[in-house]
Amino acid sequence: MRPILSLAAWNWRMARRPYAILCAVFAVQQLAVLLYQVRRPDLLGAGLAASYSEGLQIYAFGITFLLAGLLAGPAVNDQKRARCSYTWLTLPLPPAARLAAQALTAAVLLLGVVALQLVLYVLYFFPVQVMQNAAATQRIGQEAASMRFYEEVILNRGLYWLIPRRPLQAVLLALTLAAAALLLTAVRLHRGWRRGAALLIGVVCAIECARLLWSEMDYVRWDYLPPRTAGDAVVLAGLLAFSVWWALRAIRRAEPA
Repeated sequence: MRPILSLAAWNWRMARRPYAILCAVFAVQQLAVLLYQVRRPDLLGAGLAASYSEGLQIYAFGITFLLAGLLAGPAVNDQKRARCSYTWLTLPLPPAARLAAQALTAAVLLLGVVALQLVLYVLYFFPVQVMQNAAATQRIGQEAASMRFYEEVILNRGLYWLIPRRPLQAVLLALTLAAAALLLTAVRLHRGWRRGAALLIGVVCAIECARLLWSEMDYVRWDYLPPRTAGDAVVLAGLLAFSVWWALRAIRRAEPA
């Protein structure tokens, strides 16, 4: 276990600077978008949840989430170390341990983006509320009716996927995180047409994860699981198993003779 953690830490040290830049850009753009949305006349007094939704921030979060996962494999593509024949392939680790270390780094970076989004939602609640009241006072002469933070969280459907509210949802979110870490790692391990195929597999798995999460929400609403749920689970499990086998084969193929 210690060599796996050491390799994961190596990846983290190499990825921390671009990761910090990515998180900073995400935080700044979200604040700018939210403050712009609050000033819109048609959203006057709508609150943080509406501004978040109208600003398409769930998609901005998704893009940041994926980019963070792709930053987790710098040791795989470190050309400077490769020129001196010192790469992660020279470490005395079996392929499964190397894959686990790469996926662990990706999972940590993905969790960091999720935590950042939740923290930003808390921090931006107050400036958005102040701007909302100022805009309402300027236009109608009185402050808009403000919602409490708890209400803003409940109304934001984008946060539904980030804050588990039931055991099954927590399991699906953990599965989604693990699948994303593994698949984004696999994309970095492959080369040429194999990378394109790995990317296509990742897109299909993302769709399947989304369908499972929607099925969980529909179960709460209609008190039954949609018939497609079992098929989605089988497709996702099959693609993940194939991705693990294919990633291990890619590592073996790249090992020095």
